[in-house]
Amino acid sequence: MKKLFLAAVAVIMAIGCTGTGNDDRAEQIPTVVAHRGCHLKDGKDFYIPENCPAGVWMAARYGYPAVEIDVKYTLDSVMVIMHDATINRTMRLKDGYAEIPEPVKVVDTPFEELRTKYVLASTDPSLRTPIPTLEEELEACRDAGVMPMLHSNIVESYELATKFFQDKWVAFGSGDKVPEARKISDCLVLIDPGRVPAEETIGKLEAVGGRIGMSTMKFDMLDSAYVAAVKGAGYEVQASIFKTPHELQAVRDGVTIQLTDFYWQRANGVGKKIASWKDHEKMTSGEELSWPSKPISAGEFIAYTLDITYCGALDVEINGRSYSIKREEKGTDYFGLRLYKETPSILIRAKEDSDVRVRAEVFEL
Repeated sequence: MKKLFLAAVAVIMAIGCTGTGNDDRAEQIPTVVAHRGCHLKDGKDFYIPENCPAGVWMAARYGYPAVEIDVKYTLDSVMVIMHDATINRTMRLKDGYAEIPEPVKVVDTPFEELRTKYVLASTDPSLRTPIPTLEEELEACRDAGVMPMLHSNIVESYELATKFFQDKWVAFGSGDKVPEARKISDCLVLIDPGRVPAEETIGKLEAVGGRIGMSTMKFDMLDSAYVAAVKGAGYEVQASIFKTPHELQAVRDGVTIQLTDFYWQRANGVGKKIASWKDHEKMTSGEELSWPSKPISAGEFIAYTLDITYCGALDVEINGRSYSIKREEKGTDYFGLRLYKETPSILIRAKEDSDVRVRAEVFEL
């Protein structure tokens, strides 16, 4: 389960696992993995592109213990890193940095053409680099101390990951090739079981054996009972790129891994704490708490956590993300967000009389 994954992460990383507070918090917070690397947007455009070495290094800076990597074959069977079937969304023409006028499919294009005619899209000209190979991405993971999670149905990619990391990597996906990683390595394998009951999921995991777990994008399939059943059988449960507010529900339900575009929790020792907020209020219906009262002075790269211990019903907004949460008995919900060129903005509104204790911590990376 989570402890097995974190133990594997700790072998190749100095930054450790994600818990930062008391034992209850450390147990509840899942291992947080950066989806397609720690890509960042500057307005509507990429600053740090998806699936590139710069995203690996940025993941290390933010303290993510692992990054997801999408692997595809070119026409001449070179393994490159790209999520989409085409390169058009995330790349531009090398000459003139214009948008690519016609669809360019990775699988239909020779490696040399992909490498020489196009560059990754970025607002920083120094990051407009060629499409990376899997080997280059794995080298970045090794050098940055970040574990690779390969989203791949290519058996050759499993062999290369094992060459670099032995058993300290993750194979993940829904294809029928993913379980074959078990024949090559004792890495953690995460499979998508489809929309099936927990008992059937457990049967599929047992059939693969070894260090194994499930991953799903179906937020409405997971609930606390489902997660508890799979974890109780000794397996990992990954919530895969759940959108707000479903990522918070996944944390509450006890998933062990959160693959995410934005969710963040501080890894031990990563970042400098630059601000904090503690408050305890008995709020009446309609009453609001907001923080900070004035902008926090910080650099471009920050992140923050927000823990709310409460009984009652609340609306919560953190940097434009909206949550409606409720607890009949006192408990804690754990929020977290990475930011680029933004500062924290928190608003808590009571929907009914509530006893609320908040703790927020802001870190500059």
